Amino acid sequence: MTTVSGYTSEHALELEQLLASPQWRRAIDSGLVEQARAGTIKPGRTRGFIDTVVDQLVALNGGRVDELIAAGCRDAGRLLDALATWPHGLGGKDPRITFLGINLTSCCNFTPRCIYCNQPAVDDKVGLDGWKRVIDEATRGITPGGDGPYIYLTGGEPLLLGEAVWGDGGIVRYATERGAGVNVNTNAAALSPEVALRLVKAGTAKLHVSFDTPDRALQNILCSGDRFDRILEGIYNVQIARDLAGTSYPVIHTNCVLTNRNLDTFPQLFGFILDKHRQTATREDPFFNDLFPHVIPVGGEGNAGLRPSEAEFRRFYEKVWPDVCSMWDAFQARLGVEKEKRGALFGYFSNPFLRVEHKGGLDAYARTSADGRYGRLALCRRCYVAPTQAAFTPDGLQFRCGSHAIRRILPVGNIREGGMFDSIRAGVEGLASLPAEEHCDGCALATLYINQSVEQKLKGYVDQRLKQQSEQPEAGAGRNAGDKA
Repeated sequence: MTTVSGYTSEHALELEQLLASPQWRRAIDSGLVEQARAGTIKPGRTRGFIDTVVDQLVALNGGRVDELIAAGCRDAGRLLDALATWPHGLGGKDPRITFLGINLTSCCNFTPRCIYCNQPAVDDKVGLDGWKRVIDEATRGITPGGDGPYIYLTGGEPLLLGEAVWGDGGIVRYATERGAGVNVNTNAAALSPEVALRLVKAGTAKLHVSFDTPDRALQNILCSGDRFDRILEGIYNVQIARDLAGTSYPVIHTNCVLTNRNLDTFPQLFGFILDKHRQTATREDPFFNDLFPHVIPVGGEGNAGLRPSEAEFRRFYEKVWPDVCSMWDAFQARLGVEKEKRGALFGYFSNPFLRVEHKGGLDAYARTSADGRYGRLALCRRCYVAPTQAAFTPDGLQFRCGSHAIRRILPVGNIREGGMFDSIRAGVEGLASLPAEEHCDGCALATLYINQSVEQKLKGYVDQRLKQQSEQPEAGAGRNAGDKA
């Protein structure tokens, strides 16, 4: 009997019982495990989201900054604007893409849908060959072993497309073979043993699974049906598939939509996750952050009744979050991690308030968040990241970012009518008016983080160039008084 290892005895028993199920026996007897072991490819290495933006802007505009300084400009704000402005046409070059968000379908196998779902119905018009053309363009020029874009496949439920996603000729393997790191966002209900093994074989880097609370009744309310066990079974199938294939991928993360109904159960969610976590993982282990949640405050104008109040947001960050941090510290202590080497709940475990700087601090953030304007106080003076990203809806419309795509505002093109890079170049002109509160106050946490980090690096570059200029000797300085030309 094939076994799983590294988990608590209780969770190992759950996995072994599932492994003995008819579905897993059929998968094993069919040879799928051997195929996964023999045919697995590794996920591509992804580019740095921040440095990829900074390096391109410096390459495009660094010379102009030096010219302004040489002409006597010492206005750091003006110099920053000169450095941070993407030129029209991008200098005739294709930008290096860090993020490609592809909404494959708006269809879902949860009917009715989760109560907080704000996904608009959009016809699928691109198809497998069309999405492969997008991926070809995004991965152009990657050398073997080089770094590529992070490709995020979502829906609806992307696994409804079956082998077009997880098959040997599907999107995941196609993108991975071209050097991309691929993440699939799923509700996990379609993660059968076969699909889990095929995703492992295809080199899937990450899976994001929607899971909001360990309270069975509440989770079933949030996802509008008796679906708690289906979600967990899908997660467990991936854990089993990884062990059987001998891989450390895909890493699983859980998307926790934060509402006024599950806010106070968050410590229970984290405790539940730690109980299902690999107990032998160290900080260097790919599984160290496995299953960790991304905290996503509920969005959408129609979800005002689910949105936490100002007091509830404040309680989450002042009381609930510190409790969870203590749980994480205690867990690492049990693993034998020395105190000075323990990791903080950051990075993958995204805290919408702490990860970025919000003007006015927690009180101001809680007030604007109660209105659903989560990004309003964290917007930078410019949108730096847009030319390094592209987001698509199922009908082929292209947007500057995922936030615009979900709201279907300010499209820059349609992949069925032109190339991705052409649309990015066409969208540069409109960047002068962004960020704008009416379009960008729902900006995703990751984008806010990248933009703020890019801005700090660009400011540092300007400060460094000004310092270097101030340290240069004046013409003729340094000569002895008696020296004559």
